[in-house]
Amino acid sequence: MTNSQNFDPVSLEIMWSRMLNVAEEMWTTILRTAVSTIIASANDFGCEVLDAEGRSLAHAYRSMPVFNMTMPNVAKEILKKYPVESMRPGDVYMTNDPWMCAGHLPDIAIVSPVFHQGRFVGFAGNIANTSDIGGSLDAKSVTDSYEEGIFFPLCKLYDGGEPNELAFDMFRWNVRGPDMVLTDIEAQVAANHVGARRISDFLDEYRLEDLTTLSEAIRGRSESAMRKAISDLPDGEYTNHVFTDGMGDPLKIQVRIEIRGDEILVDFDGSAPQIDRGGLNCTMIYSQGHTYYPLACLLTPDVPVNEGCFEPITVTAPKGTIINCDFPVSVGSRVNTGWYIHGCIFGALSKAVPDRIQAGNGLMSSIHTYGAEADGRIFNAHLFCGGGRGATSQGDGMGLNMFPSSASNVPVEVFEVNSPSLIVSKELMEDSAGAGRHRGSPGQRLVVGKLPSYPAPLNIYLHPNRLSFAPQGIFGGRAGTKTNVIVNGESVSEDPSSMTRGSVTLSAPEDRLTLEFSSGAGAGDPRERPQDMLERDALNGLVSERAAQFVYGR
Repeated sequence: MTNSQNFDPVSLEIMWSRMLNVAEEMWTTILRTAVSTIIASANDFGCEVLDAEGRSLAHAYRSMPVFNMTMPNVAKEILKKYPVESMRPGDVYMTNDPWMCAGHLPDIAIVSPVFHQGRFVGFAGNIANTSDIGGSLDAKSVTDSYEEGIFFPLCKLYDGGEPNELAFDMFRWNVRGPDMVLTDIEAQVAANHVGARRISDFLDEYRLEDLTTLSEAIRGRSESAMRKAISDLPDGEYTNHVFTDGMGDPLKIQVRIEIRGDEILVDFDGSAPQIDRGGLNCTMIYSQGHTYYPLACLLTPDVPVNEGCFEPITVTAPKGTIINCDFPVSVGSRVNTGWYIHGCIFGALSKAVPDRIQAGNGLMSSIHTYGAEADGRIFNAHLFCGGGRGATSQGDGMGLNMFPSSASNVPVEVFEVNSPSLIVSKELMEDSAGAGRHRGSPGQRLVVGKLPSYPAPLNIYLHPNRLSFAPQGIFGGRAGTKTNVIVNGESVSEDPSSMTRGSVTLSAPEDRLTLEFSSGAGAGDPRERPQDMLERDALNGLVSERAAQFVYGR
């Protein structure tokens, strides 16, 4: 097999699936080996197979979408810094550069070159959100990247199988809970080892010298599918803007999408300037990933994502904006900006593909606890909670989904085992779902206390989304709810600008932090909702009799 034309469709489908399964086995290796809640329970990581030029072929289905979009950039930067002739089996590269990798310092890329019969043939790589990278625990208080943790430029973690002790020492002396962090990093290294072995076995089985021809075939088919999907759209310019919470002062995301033939230009000119605190700025590579992903969801949902999907798409944004920020501004909470890009794009394309877009999304939020137990052991735990997902013209919003993340809701039992916290309740909120012919997913209420046996005050760190702007409905659907932060019965988020700190301290066992997370918005006129669906919602406690009468007209 010497060129991509030699793969018949059946063989190509089988081989493509095999590459996807390699990435899946890498993903499972991390899942079974990592120990932190943010990786082992929240699944905040992704795995990728790339060819010898650093172009992505396949990623694990459950991988974090933005990690898949940014991994090829890391691999190509490795090729720039480390010539192929200098690479050896046992080399492992690492970086957490937000402007190269995934947008903030906790996301660490671990990439290993793959060798087959003595020749370099590609990369096995993954990115995972480490439990700690040093720096401030209060993400809202930081003013630049230097306060957010240790910055690793692209370097070798292992050189020919030998560990770079300086890199490991940097972790040991700069992060909280270094044993947990280093165990997770070794899980990432182990996953690459598994991937490299499986890629070599695959090449042996199919008698291929390398991944080049297969890469050309996979990326070519994917690019053709994307170009066909784009060409089916009406040419024109489509614009939209949304606002994020900012640090109490709203920040604007502006988009202009130009469709011409089989290509798309996405331009974020007009978006707000970068800001000097709070970590809300997005690097260009991160914003690009969050632009590619919704377009793939809209246009080629049945094509496994790889680099070919994005050849017809160009993304631009002015430097010095919240979409394309400059070093060293803070970027630690970039999700509180980047996750709004999807809704902005959906709104812009509502006239072009009205049957495919999603109403406003509740967005994920998280809390984080850190401290020492009475016996001196460090705890460092994260609890991810999905917001309500917006409805579409095809159906109700999916319940408590993390979109546009692929992370998982962390079970409360796991969080409680890893933290001296007490989850008093976690429940869906009646009448919170954005009403519509198809309703959004309801919001959830989380009530947190501290264990009476824990002798010290418990700090809970948070930087929630949707404090100022509720998710908006589409085609006559109602808006969802905003997020509400309540401490001992008193709302502290009615004026988001007053929330200058990103932490809440529970001093007494009876103290309570209540978080009412945002719901999804609705799609279509609520009065058109089928009666049997409304009755089911009432039976499940999601819609009250009053709402059924005054909102749904029944």
